[in-house]
Amino acid sequence: MERARIISGIFQKQVKDLLKNMQVLILFFVYPIIALIMTSAVSGEFGFGSEIFFISIFAAMHCIFTPIVATVSIISEEKEKNTLRALIMSNVRPFDYLISIGGFVFICTIVTGLIFLFAANFTSEATLKFLLSMSVGTICSIILGLSIGGFSKNMTGSNAMAVPIGMIFAFLPMLATFNEKIAEISRFTYGYQISNLISSDSFNITFKQLSIILINLMIFIIAFILVFRKNKLED
Repeated sequence: MERARIISGIFQKQVKDLLKNMQVLILFFVYPIIALIMTSAVSGEFGFGSEIFFISIFAAMHCIFTPIVATVSIISEEKEKNTLRALIMSNVRPFDYLISIGGFVFICTIVTGLIFLFAANFTSEATLKFLLSMSVGTICSIILGLSIGGFSKNMTGSNAMAVPIGMIFAFLPMLATFNEKIAEISRFTYGYQISNLISSDSFNITFKQLSIILINLMIFIIAFILVFRKNKLED
């Protein structure tokens, strides 16, 4: 009960902080809004497939780039302002803090991701598939973001790492559609597989897709564990 109260308190703190941080707040809406504009522009000209193409590209960017950068920004900002140290000193467990941050970023990403559903006429099955795919991609990205945030010492350094890494994972699926060599490389990334899951007509996930996503996830978890063993959160 006490842990739930602490996690809820940190979550509420993040909501207030987000309303003050326009850079991160806008980030959650960038890709959904762009997708709405693009699908509206091509609506009726290239058929339903073009709408799904844009949605799959920008939804993948949303659930990959946004959680990575947002998670890193939150952790690095609190490190720099020493609010993170104050939380740890106030008997807040590092794990509870990380769960709160991860949960907050997850909810913000999925809620703003619902905007994508207005860009095309999704069936109930397609909506469920879309949300599940987005959720898996977001979880992978949050764990990667926690690793980067824990490794970086300050806000400048963390953003310098988070943005390029986020762009690599987020933009590879789009670049892969135009270049076969890039596609051969990007198919081993979770972002590429998430983009394919969103754009596919069927609800089924292949063993190959699942394996690649799980391998990526395991790598991020191992990196997360190693980073937080070496660089303790309170440090």
